Amino acid sequence: MKMPHPFLQEPVLFCLQLLHQFPQLLQFISHSDAGGRGIPLLQGFFFISLYLKMTLKSNKNEPAVILEPVNSIRTALSDLYLEQLLQQHKPKFDKAAMQTYDNKGADVYTHASAGQMNGTESTRMKEVAFEKNPSEPMGVTLKLNDKQRCTVARILHGGMIHKQGSLHEGDEIAEINGRSVANQTVDQLQKILKETSGVVTMKIIPSLQSRSQICEMYVRAQFDYDPTKDDLIPCKEAGLRFQTGDIIQIINKQDPNWWQGRVESSAADFAGLIPSPELQEWRVASKSKSKVDSQSCSPFGKKKKCKDKYLAKHSSIFDQLDVISYEEVVQLPAFKRKTLVLVGAPGVGRSHIKNALLTKYPEKFSYPVTHTTRPQRKDEENGQEYYFISSEAMTKCISGNELLEYGSFQGYMFGTKIETIQKIHEQGKVTVLDVEPQTLKVLRTADFAPLVVFIAPTKIAPQTENLQMIQKESDAIQTTYGHFFDVVLVNNDVDESVKGVEEAMEHATSTPQWVPVSWVY
Repeated sequence: MKMPHPFLQEPVLFCLQLLHQFPQLLQFISHSDAGGRGIPLLQGFFFISLYLKMTLKSNKNEPAVILEPVNSIRTALSDLYLEQLLQQHKPKFDKAAMQTYDNKGADVYTHASAGQMNGTESTRMKEVAFEKNPSEPMGVTLKLNDKQRCTVARILHGGMIHKQGSLHEGDEIAEINGRSVANQTVDQLQKILKETSGVVTMKIIPSLQSRSQICEMYVRAQFDYDPTKDDLIPCKEAGLRFQTGDIIQIINKQDPNWWQGRVESSAADFAGLIPSPELQEWRVASKSKSKVDSQSCSPFGKKKKCKDKYLAKHSSIFDQLDVISYEEVVQLPAFKRKTLVLVGAPGVGRSHIKNALLTKYPEKFSYPVTHTTRPQRKDEENGQEYYFISSEAMTKCISGNELLEYGSFQGYMFGTKIETIQKIHEQGKVTVLDVEPQTLKVLRTADFAPLVVFIAPTKIAPQTENLQMIQKESDAIQTTYGHFFDVVLVNNDVDESVKGVEEAMEHATSTPQWVPVSWVY
């Protein structure tokens, strides 16, 4: 049975309050300012009726309306008069415009459904309206709060709602197009928003929490991400797809698990959800631990002592683990790279490319002379091909972290001293290195300022067994260390590869570059 409006149930109370405020209404309506401008009597009463119509407007299913005292009718009508004037000068309905019936600065009649009221506690409701195209994403995700009420979880930067400013994080949504959202799941609520089109109206309870500050930073992605394949993301449609090496502008990182960002090279001006470093590192570490546990639990496998790598997260060891997510970067004007690093699988052709560069540009590139404990031969000159040092001196260099990398061959030690590289830099030349991929973590600093070029094997040559082994090892290197690579070249031809390296160096020294923030600060 449809219940009559509470104002009709209590006509005496309503009339008494209206008569009590009537002198103020007449004074406001008949008032003229210094310019002689005022509100005509008929228009004034029209505003009163319009105001009452809006405040009396409620859902058909709402059995109760709370009547609060009107302390300042003049303020309320002033807001309405200003709104009416603005509407008269507005040429057309803008889809980005926000329509609200919440008069700030005035205590007005507030209404709420029984589901939003705790006993006798009244709740201030606001109604917003905007226009939405069927295919246009709203850029908002929802969640259920601790009271199982629909609230705005996050506003995606650059999206329709963000541009309008009609909703804010923490706002509670009571109705969508006159339909209550109570007892709906998050997926059902997201589906309702996605399928709505045309003029969309919402009744919301504004959040009292402070607005989140916009964060702006840039990171380089160190992994590929496809939100459609992520079971943890709260809304797959709101996710941002990216690849290793993409520069991502971080807009908001208030949520500890889901940041908001946009790919810097993308034409889209709205942000999407990406996993936070904490979430991604936890995910990778959990998968690694599960893999180790499954191996150690095998009755046929060897018993191994396993440690949880993620426990080392807050130590210096954590940086050496294969738990990667993002690297904060900053864009710098074009500058000269000090070091050219060639990385690739053994047998891929790095030495041929290196020797071709050194022969073609001896005044530009130089290769550091290696230190060794091997005895000097009669036809060898110290410092020409090798620096010959004692085993004690080599041990001292290793313990003092003076070597970039070192190894042994036929019982003798070989190593590249960092000091040798620095001397080449002081000569104004570019140091050419063909190192193991593990060394990249040490090289990627401002002191070396490297350009890392990964040499991939050819795919046009006949796939012999040897070439297949090179391809397999190359894929493993790219999977593990691909986030360190600046350029990837397929070595189909040595001359073409040398030309590709030249172009990469020229591009790096003539255009703005994204570098790790540690290079600057």
